[in-house]
Amino acid sequence: MILITGGTGFVGKHLQEELTARGIEHAVFPKRDYDLTVAAQAEAVFDRYRSAAVIVHLASYQAAADFPTRHTAEQFFINNSIHMNVLECWRKFTPRAKLIAVGSSCAYPSRAASLTEDVFLDGEIHGSVYSYAFTKRLIFTGIQAYNDQHRLNGSYLIPPTIYGEYDDFHIETAHVSGALVGKFAKAVREGLPEVEIWGDGWQVREFIYVKDFVRALLHLIPLCDRDIVNVGPGVGTTIRDLAETIRRAAGFTGKLVFNKVLYVGVKEKYLNTAKLAAKYNWQVGNDHSDGMRRTVGWYLQNYEALKDKRKFA
Repeated sequence: MILITGGTGFVGKHLQEELTARGIEHAVFPKRDYDLTVAAQAEAVFDRYRSAAVIVHLASYQAAADFPTRHTAEQFFINNSIHMNVLECWRKFTPRAKLIAVGSSCAYPSRAASLTEDVFLDGEIHGSVYSYAFTKRLIFTGIQAYNDQHRLNGSYLIPPTIYGEYDDFHIETAHVSGALVGKFAKAVREGLPEVEIWGDGWQVREFIYVKDFVRALLHLIPLCDRDIVNVGPGVGTTIRDLAETIRRAAGFTGKLVFNKVLYVGVKEKYLNTAKLAAKYNWQVGNDHSDGMRRTVGWYLQNYEALKDKRKFA
């Protein structure tokens, strides 16, 4: 049985769907039933699911845009509380279970020449995400510590930006992929003549469709032992190319306006996925046309219900 923390969130919903399709037993729980920031509630849910053979740790408090700079203390406290409680409950109640935690590429050193797993902790985090990214380093270090002292089996997977159905599409909190889907869908539905894109469009980022990530995750679960693995295409996509892909998926025929004044972060960022291919015999494609077609189609279908929906109240 697989126990999923954060199983009612974006990635968790897709993981549930895939596990159900494969007939794999799994358990999820909403925050209103068990709040992982509270030690007693974390203990209660892990005690309930002592039989878990695998724990997929997705739970975190996060959003994109300028959210990380406005909620530094909240992200520090909430995420570290979640991670520390999960680690201790893993040790106390399910020590025979394999733990797979999902990290974030934003925790890599901002000046690293190549984002290979061996340099994950070797350098300063970008200032725009320093608090949230630190919590992602903390859970990785915690897994190492619990592996070493308590002889547990935990691994850490690092994806690039994940997109897909159930994602956040609100401009105030979404990653660039979700924000662009939201903008193009709004332009189509409301007949707007143009869509604004932050930066000149030549900044390079890496993306993975959520169902591709879930399939990679399930491939890696039985193979990973006390490891850290980048999971993505391993190549970048310019924001211009991403915008054109979303434009086609949405059927938008208006103008793209690139605002070079607005903040866009580092110029280029993508993971080195040589280990994923060589050690684990897995590759992720970089053609986002099908994934974006599905994502945009789903969002347009649910546009009226989701257009004003905020990630946090």
